[in-house]
Amino acid sequence: MFKRRFALFFALIATISMIISPVFAEYDLRNDVMLSINDMLSPETDIPDEALEYTVTYDEEILSAGTGIITLTFGGDCVLASDVKDRKDQLSFEAAVQEKGMDWFFSEVLPVFEDDDLSMINLECVLAEDKTGFKKRQHNFRGLPEYTDILKKGSIEAVNIANNHHVDYSYKGKQATRRALENAGIRYSGYGHFDIYEKHDIRIGFGGMRETIYLQNPSNMHEEIKKLKESGCNYIVYSLHFGKEYEENHNELQEKMAREAIDSGADLVVGTHTHVVQGIERYNNGLIIYSLGNLVFGGNLNLEEFDAIIARVELSFSGYKLTNTELKLIPIHTSGSREINDFRPVFASGENAQLILSKIAADSKIEISEHMSFKNLD
Repeated sequence: MFKRRFALFFALIATISMIISPVFAEYDLRNDVMLSINDMLSPETDIPDEALEYTVTYDEEILSAGTGIITLTFGGDCVLASDVKDRKDQLSFEAAVQEKGMDWFFSEVLPVFEDDDLSMINLECVLAEDKTGFKKRQHNFRGLPEYTDILKKGSIEAVNIANNHHVDYSYKGKQATRRALENAGIRYSGYGHFDIYEKHDIRIGFGGMRETIYLQNPSNMHEEIKKLKESGCNYIVYSLHFGKEYEENHNELQEKMAREAIDSGADLVVGTHTHVVQGIERYNNGLIIYSLGNLVFGGNLNLEEFDAIIARVELSFSGYKLTNTELKLIPIHTSGSREINDFRPVFASGENAQLILSKIAADSKIEISEHMSFKNLD
């Protein structure tokens, strides 16, 4: 009889605990308290401790919803191909793929791209099996669809396609490129395509536009960012492919476009196209990186410019609100060799790293260092 009553007592306790545990869980959530039946019983209860095993636990995502750190890494212009006229050259990007393998190109900078939540580059080429849609331009860049494996081995999860070389092979080339990215599971945004990354129930939206498209109808940028806002994004990254090539100072149009993007609701503007590093601006609680320079760049067998940066952005959220942004600038050289382009970026160090940072500082109105912190002003 005692054993039956004892069993009924435990059944009653378990039932009560299932009813009241959410209340206790909510009450102690901010302290990360793990409640057990022992916490609910008085010290005088003579039930053996080892018999009380019911524990209240919480789902990690529920605990962190709207609160946490999200780390994004941005690299500059990536051309996974040589110019059409150089494809058969023994020093071409295509030859390097055959000789070195897919994992060669990002191998030196891989630790940076592996150590984050999402890595993004500007994919400045077409990925297609053949030259269908080819239209002769000053430069035509076409890699093979399987070159997406170069990105995957480099821990690149997302790309911007809003640039002037995405159209090198007309509509067919654009279709083929997007299909290759989708088949590889690589996210893309730009040219009216949006991407939303989610972690901790926080939504990070991505869009992008090139300068010539903006000039056709400037209001389109505002509308795109508005759509991302309406999609429930807590933070918006907008890529702008703009500026004049090899100019180390951003121009008035770049500033106008970037600031309009921030005014429209973007939080971070990431600039590409100039193939050199440019300044950084803090504007109305937003952050503008005018140009990252190049990354894996197969477009030229002999490079005119070697200096670039990788930008690491660490976003701190509390209750779905951005509270702080940590920006780390990582100086790089876009080739490990100065004599010929080996298509493998390497970290810059010492005086070389400081020289790259000084170029950014010369085009910036804020103090530039490798590590910068920006408190949210809202």
